[in-house]
Amino acid sequence: MKKVLLLFVLLAGLAFGAFVISGRARGGEVSFTGSSADRSQLEQYALKFMEDLRFKDFQHAASYHSVEDRKKVNIPQMIERWFAVKPETLDIMRYEVQKVDIDSTGKRGRVKVKTVLKILNANEIKEPEIMLYFFKDPAEGWVMELESSL
Repeated sequence: MKKVLLLFVLLAGLAFGAFVISGRARGGEVSFTGSSADRSQLEQYALKFMEDLRFKDFQHAASYHSVEDRKKVNIPQMIERWFAVKPETLDIMRYEVQKVDIDSTGKRGRVKVKTVLKILNANEIKEPEIMLYFFKDPAEGWVMELESSL
C-alpha cells in the first residue's frame, strides 16, 4: 500500500514538474490565477491589437477600449509619446506574447509582449517589451486601458 501511494505521489510530482517546464519552455511563466479561457482571450486581444498597430489600423486598435474611451483615445499620439517617433516611421517587424497575468479577483489582466521594431528614418532596430493592461467590464467583457499600457 505504501509503495502504491509513493508511486502516485512521485508521478503527480513529475506531471507537475513537466507542466511548469513546458510553460517556461514556451517563453512564459506559469501562473495559476484566472481561467484558461480568459488568459486565451487576453492573449488573442493582445496579438490582434499588435497586428492593428503593425498595419496602422488605429481605428480598429481603438476598438479594444471601452465604448466610452473609444471616442477620446488617440493611438497615433500615444505611439509618438511612448516610442518618441512618428507612427508612420515605426515598422513593427515581429511581436510575441511572453506572459499573461490575471489578478486574484479575475477582473484585471496584463499581457507582456516582446516586439522587434525598426525606426525607418534612423534605420535603427529596437526590441522593447510592452505591457498591455486590461480590465473586465461587466457589460463589455475584457477592455484595454491603453493610457496605462505601452
